[in-house]
Amino acid sequence: MACTTQSASEYVRSARVHLERELKNLSVIVENLYQQKFFSDEEFSEINAERNDFDKTRKILDSVTEKGEAACYKFLKIIDMTRELTLGRLSLLPEKNSAASSETQKFDLYHWISCFPFKEDTEMDTNYLQGIKNLFGEKKSEMSPSKLLELKEEILLVGKPGIGKTALSHELLKLWAERDSKKLDYMFYFDMRETSHITKDMSLEDLLFNVFSEPDECKEEVLEDIKKYSDNVTIIFDGVTDLSSSVVQRIVKSDLRYAKVIVTCRPDDEILFPEGFLRVEVKGFSEQSVRTYIAETLGEEQGNVLRNVELLTLCHVPMYALMVAACFSFQTPEDSPQPNSITEIYINIVRHCLQINSNKTTNRHLDLFTKSKSEEILSLAEAAFHATERKTVNLTEFQCADSCVLSFLKPLILKAALTETKTTYAFLHYTVQEFFAALWLLKNPDKIKDVFQQCLTEEKKHMKHLIPFMCRLLTDKSPSLIKCLIPDQQLKNTSEWFLEEMINTFSPHLCKNNEAGTQESELDVDILFLCQCLYESQSPEQCVDFLERLDYNLDLSGESLSPYSCCAVAYVVTQSKKRKIWLNLEDSELSEQGMRRLFGCLQNVQWYVLIRWSFSRCHALGIWSCFSGHFCAVFTVCQGE
Repeated sequence: MACTTQSASEYVRSARVHLERELKNLSVIVENLYQQKFFSDEEFSEINAERNDFDKTRKILDSVTEKGEAACYKFLKIIDMTRELTLGRLSLLPEKNSAASSETQKFDLYHWISCFPFKEDTEMDTNYLQGIKNLFGEKKSEMSPSKLLELKEEILLVGKPGIGKTALSHELLKLWAERDSKKLDYMFYFDMRETSHITKDMSLEDLLFNVFSEPDECKEEVLEDIKKYSDNVTIIFDGVTDLSSSVVQRIVKSDLRYAKVIVTCRPDDEILFPEGFLRVEVKGFSEQSVRTYIAETLGEEQGNVLRNVELLTLCHVPMYALMVAACFSFQTPEDSPQPNSITEIYINIVRHCLQINSNKTTNRHLDLFTKSKSEEILSLAEAAFHATERKTVNLTEFQCADSCVLSFLKPLILKAALTETKTTYAFLHYTVQEFFAALWLLKNPDKIKDVFQQCLTEEKKHMKHLIPFMCRLLTDKSPSLIKCLIPDQQLKNTSEWFLEEMINTFSPHLCKNNEAGTQESELDVDILFLCQCLYESQSPEQCVDFLERLDYNLDLSGESLSPYSCCAVAYVVTQSKKRKIWLNLEDSELSEQGMRRLFGCLQNVQWYVLIRWSFSRCHALGIWSCFSGHFCAVFTVCQGE
């Protein structure tokens, strides 16, 4: 082995014969030396024009040794930083060879490069990484994001709509890009809802280089390196559905077996990944985080939200917190009605977008302006419905130049050919698309019963997310929007049968415990979902009808109840004036904020299962003391334990 007191140029010359034979992925070395101005344009072209790797290696070595000490030092530094690429992966076992002596006589380039006394050179570390990135072109708690990034397991991020799955994915990307690491690796991010051109039989090369980004050159070498060292690859698939899961499964099981895969999906779709993934639930804001966020965004106006219990329970979902803050940032009178449900927030946001894109039409004339745009809005709503049916956010066939309509959309630039692009549109968030899809259904009420039946199928069960929106839009209590788009009499006719039809359709399919204690369910419809629908509808009569069908037995055992879910359950329970409710919360999980909402309906409840989880998960002993008026009810539950 060469002496470590040698200069960089001497060190390179001493191992030249071995470097000529064993250097790999030469484009990495050439690209970095070119980016750092050690190779001119002409030299860069001449080296890449060589017929084979042996001649290319000799050309590189000739050039750096001729250029002197600085070039040789950079050359060695690049090899050191990219050794897994340029020297090949170090084997933990000796290579089998018919000649036993060849194992001991083989020159060890890994040991050779590790013996060179490099100086501290942080700028070099950054530059070499930037050189690798240039191959792709320039593109700019409990389980923390940094911890998720460190884990070796495949990760399934599960969460309700708007809870922050995409925001968390973007944070992972940011952490990866900003980390101080000398390791050479790859990160790919795919928003699966915006990539309708991803097909089940798409190759890995097409997925990475056509859908994501194609290297400026050396595509084959980059692809080979990704496949060969797949344990240095992280891929995020954001918003996976049943239509795109096969692509993910194939990549995980075959193309990149050792890559770290991070998948985000709604709870409805997590069944697509039953094994091998570490399940991490994204739960949104804590109560303290909500209060901090509202205080920072609204300032003196924060009291309007903090005093509104219904709004406060909504804000644990980060997207709803943002929308609530936006609603209250409008210049409205103090005594104006405040939004109390998810649907009302969307209505306010839609009306505000129409207002700011209509040359500041006053509130008094906004309804007239909305009516004048009804054709364009309903055209957008139709496109939203059909896209939701297909489980995509790509509005591929939708064309519109109206600024009011385009304010709800973002452009997507798709590569149609080598020199041609195509612009399509997508909603700013999938839930906004579902809201507009619900508008179209109410305009076409003859389709509603068909959608109810579709919700009972595995393929179309995601259509159920349109129903809570429709429940609120049909009430007289919501802000005027729907009446600007649909005739009053048509809405009245629909509202007369809608809720009863909904309960008739879904009640027989609720999850119930049979006599053997096992659970039978024909589809993923649960009590919490119908409670949310009834809360949006604000219909006491239908709440009582629903409770009667359940024999006043609300079985929520094992459920994870968000604060908003607790708010919906409390509303349904309080409508039972003549009969007590039996409530099963065994092994359920809810927050302190959610528990407060349930305590508000205790006078209508006869608890028959102790909520054992509360003492360990929610520090419930401290909460009990806040509700001394209900101590007797709690004691009645506990005394049997």
